[in-house]
Amino acid sequence: MLKRLGKTITNNFSLKILAVILAVVLWVVVINIDDPTTSKTYTTNVVAENTDYITSQNKYYEPLDSSNVVSFRVSAARSVHDELSNADFSATADMENIEYDEGSGIYRVPVTITAKRYSNKVSVVSKQLYLEVALEDRGTCQKAITAATKGTVMDGCALGTVQIVGSNLLKVSGPASIVSQIDTAVATINVEGMSTDVTDSVVPVLYDADGNVIDTTKLTLSLSTVNISAQILNTKDVPLEFEAKGEPADGYVLTGVESSLDNVRIKGEAATLNTVSKITIPQEVLDISGITEDLTTTVDISSYLPSGTSLVLNSDAKVEVIAKVEPVVKATYEVPVANFTIQNVRDGYNANYMESTVAVEISGAESELAGISAKDITGTADASNLGAGEHHLNVQITLEQEHCWVIGTVTLPVTITDHNTAETGTSDNTDTTDSESKTNDTADTAAAGDAADKSDKTDKTDKTDKTVTENSTAGSDVERSSNNP
Repeated sequence: MLKRLGKTITNNFSLKILAVILAVVLWVVVINIDDPTTSKTYTTNVVAENTDYITSQNKYYEPLDSSNVVSFRVSAARSVHDELSNADFSATADMENIEYDEGSGIYRVPVTITAKRYSNKVSVVSKQLYLEVALEDRGTCQKAITAATKGTVMDGCALGTVQIVGSNLLKVSGPASIVSQIDTAVATINVEGMSTDVTDSVVPVLYDADGNVIDTTKLTLSLSTVNISAQILNTKDVPLEFEAKGEPADGYVLTGVESSLDNVRIKGEAATLNTVSKITIPQEVLDISGITEDLTTTVDISSYLPSGTSLVLNSDAKVEVIAKVEPVVKATYEVPVANFTIQNVRDGYNANYMESTVAVEISGAESELAGISAKDITGTADASNLGAGEHHLNVQITLEQEHCWVIGTVTLPVTITDHNTAETGTSDNTDTTDSESKTNDTADTAAAGDAADKSDKTDKTDKTDKTVTENSTAGSDVERSSNNP
């Protein structure tokens, strides 16, 4: 049985294979000649038409989820399907036909499918399709765009004016729920490493009240970009100088003016900065008339900046200023005569000190006076044109303390001798010298009297007296001499 079956199959095997091939070819030919009608699914995006109908009612619509993409079935001959693609169909939704579906509680718009090719050979067999949309009130607002910067300019430079070039009014429309969140509109220019003025075109960014960026994909902006410019200025550090008006109460002295800032950095054009060496705050700002204690006040120095300049740091505008005052006190010091230099002694003459110390009365700020000792007090006396004899020379006292001064006139008693006369013993020269000495003593006495009068007037202004006596370690019987320099 099996042998007979195998013989049947293998008998004329090549003819049988040929028959199968011919059958397949015949089937293909029949199919192509028949070209049956079939249905096929296509997909395309929905385009909304007549959207003004919605906006005219002050409403805003937005497709829900992915309802703006629709799939539909098309019936056509297979040969037609072979020529078609998704791009050969359009889907439109006329917004004037919007309707509310009570069943689903959403708004929807009927979608019309149109074939761009073979429109008379195809037909849409899908059920009615809809574009589902969310409908809400449409909001509008206007914001002035604020200019801002990011980055840091080159060292030695500072930002000047940063501004929008042209219109800075931005009109925004869109869903009221989003528009109502808009707080500010900002255009930011990058100034990193810049040393000269810069201009750029940037996209304005919207922010809410918390500083969060607002997505603008659902919004319509009247300006897509704006031009913004940033001025780059030079900088300079300058000192502050404060002047005080008036005088403190009697018995007090102004010892200085202190401020929370000694220097500030200003910015401006190079030519302007070159003319600025300091910032002087006028005396009217700091009136110390009649005060008996330190006066503290806060000054806004921005009002006193030179024209064409401004502060680099706005925080530097407020400066705390303190006018320091102290009580005036007196002290008397026994100053060694060696601390005084006698100048301009005539050639051939010697000047000898008659005493070992001289009393010097000084008045001034209490804190400064406490730091003075007798050995620190120095001075000079002028012996110009003085002949032999006893003289009282006015001493010009030198004090390092700024707020201390000498009361009255300090006189230094000296004896001037003619060493030539001493050697020869000529009485005529001695008589002449004695005569000159008496004449000079008379002039010295008159000068001392005038100085004493002035001293009395000065003493009246000193309300607090303090007497300190410092004795020199030198013996009173020691005679010191100063030779002609």
